[in-house]
Amino acid sequence: MGRKGQAWRVILRNTGLFVIATIIFLTLVTTAQWSVTKYQMKDRFVSNLRFIQEEKARFEAEMQKLGMNETEYAWYLTYKQLNIKPTFTGTLEYYARTAFSIFGKSGRGLLGGGFSHSIWYYLRNTVVILLIVELTVIGLGTYLGLKAGYNGGKLDTLVSTLAQLFSAVPVWFIGALVFLLAWRFSIVPDFTMRVQLAVTDTMGKASAYIVGFLLPAITMVLASIWEYAYTLRNIVVGERKSDYITYDRARGLPEGRIRKKLLRVVFPSFLTYTTYNFMDILMSVLVVEVVFDVPGLGYVLLNSFKAINKPPHGVDYYYYPQAIFAVGFFMILLYYINSLLADLLYVYLDPRVRT
Repeated sequence: MGRKGQAWRVILRNTGLFVIATIIFLTLVTTAQWSVTKYQMKDRFVSNLRFIQEEKARFEAEMQKLGMNETEYAWYLTYKQLNIKPTFTGTLEYYARTAFSIFGKSGRGLLGGGFSHSIWYYLRNTVVILLIVELTVIGLGTYLGLKAGYNGGKLDTLVSTLAQLFSAVPVWFIGALVFLLAWRFSIVPDFTMRVQLAVTDTMGKASAYIVGFLLPAITMVLASIWEYAYTLRNIVVGERKSDYITYDRARGLPEGRIRKKLLRVVFPSFLTYTTYNFMDILMSVLVVEVVFDVPGLGYVLLNSFKAINKPPHGVDYYYYPQAIFAVGFFMILLYYINSLLADLLYVYLDPRVRT
């Protein structure tokens, strides 16, 4: 099979996995949504039944027309008020409303009553930070890892030490420390203002985003780059000691040529780790957004569950399934794109893949 055929197999396989993962996640979210709705149905039914009994004369004609007693009519009103059909088709519509809500309206109603903007607003902010961090980590981390692994020396010691240090510290703690230091020494005194300007629709310049998201990006780079460089360094060290490198040196080949050959050999391992590391960085970005109060997907996920104290009645719980599904869907989508690109690069760039 040629490379073109292999590429199509990769696309179909990844797309199939993406669809399956999305359906499973949608089922879990909507099942939880239905559990919450059942509690709402009970309260709404009791309220409707009491109201019907108190205002029986008002509903008598319609109940006779529908052939329902008070209890049946109370359930009828409950399903109607919650926009639910007690049929299999109604169940499918219930799932579909959650799934397609992210592609519908572009305003507040996209995520439910708890959010003031559409999902695209929050997604844009997350993607900006993610791109800044991912490009920096891949570029600088690759340079540090290759240089430390091939040359050794002080840089190798530095990368190894910092990788162990930062891998033991949670990203939220690094974020809190960076925020406090920046505030104490006024490194970015207008950080909050820049973030607000960067995320408004009236100011979309790239420079505003870069400055506005500087501290979250710095936090993520500090937390991720050393482990990334250290892993790449280990890959290079393992291949550098292999027999073919020793043989090439014994033949007197130039170091530049040996390095190029080494890069071709370590590329598949490097690409595999980069693919898996992407999801780790994405999850960390969501946490850092919460630390720095950046309105991204992390903010949406945090506010998808709310418990609000309302005395004297107690606590009211709010659950926004559309918001949870939107965040999960775009995480799956981003990983699908990342995995698809990596697999296609394997097909066209891995020297071990034959036509």
